[in-house]
Amino acid sequence: MGYVPPYAKAIAFPKISNFVPHLNALQFQETGIANSLLPRCNRMIKEICMEMKRLSMTVAGAAFTALLTVAVAPVQAAPLEFNFTTERGATGSFTLDTDTPPSSEPALLRMGFTGISYPNAVSNFSFSAPYINLSSVTTDFNVVPSFTSDFIGLPANLGLVSAVSYPAGCITAPGLTCLFDIAVLYSGNLSELPELSDNPNSYSIGLGVDFYDPTTQERLGDDITNLQVTLRQPIPESRSSLSLLAFGIAGVGLLLKRNSDRTGKATQVLIHRS
Repeated sequence: MGYVPPYAKAIAFPKISNFVPHLNALQFQETGIANSLLPRCNRMIKEICMEMKRLSMTVAGAAFTALLTVAVAPVQAAPLEFNFTTERGATGSFTLDTDTPPSSEPALLRMGFTGISYPNAVSNFSFSAPYINLSSVTTDFNVVPSFTSDFIGLPANLGLVSAVSYPAGCITAPGLTCLFDIAVLYSGNLSELPELSDNPNSYSIGLGVDFYDPTTQERLGDDITNLQVTLRQPIPESRSSLSLLAFGIAGVGLLLKRNSDRTGKATQVLIHRS
């Protein structure tokens, strides 16, 4: 067996015996090969350490960026799905985006009352009735703080009147131009308005449909007999950030392997030249 210096073992150099098969340890040192290898190996070890440090910082940076993305990502409220039927046999459904910001223009109602309008907060609005049919339209939502449950003849403290108003923009336009409204009681935390609640229980009581017939210029009332509100769970956004983290670490791993292979080849070349 040829002599293998300790520092050569530490960095997985090929056995020196492959290159000086007939020399013992003392003769090998006298050739000067060991003296020429030592400073070169020390320099190479330093370069390897610096490269490892740079790669470690890259991994840490990728991890920090991904985790920071998860930490600062805004928490988005989940949309609410509404399904209802009425006394006259109508059926309807819509999606309410409770993250919709309120309009700077107030909702305008009869008798001079005003409310909070949420433009285009309602999507996928479909309604089928003998008096009107709609399919997958977008329109507005509004809450009227002055219209409390006891104000409209119901027991007190049940909530406020809120409604889907169609067509879009009608609730903020002067002259009461809405074709019809779908009214439900809103029982969310009133101190948090104008931010809407994303709790389905905040919209659990259906009131009715107020339809304006442009032909006869009459208003038709249709009571809601069944209302179901459910929370539609969004896809967690953290998955994309975690995927980014995994992708970054995998990329750094490939760079690490490539640098390791490059270092091994350089080591062999150094020993051969010596």
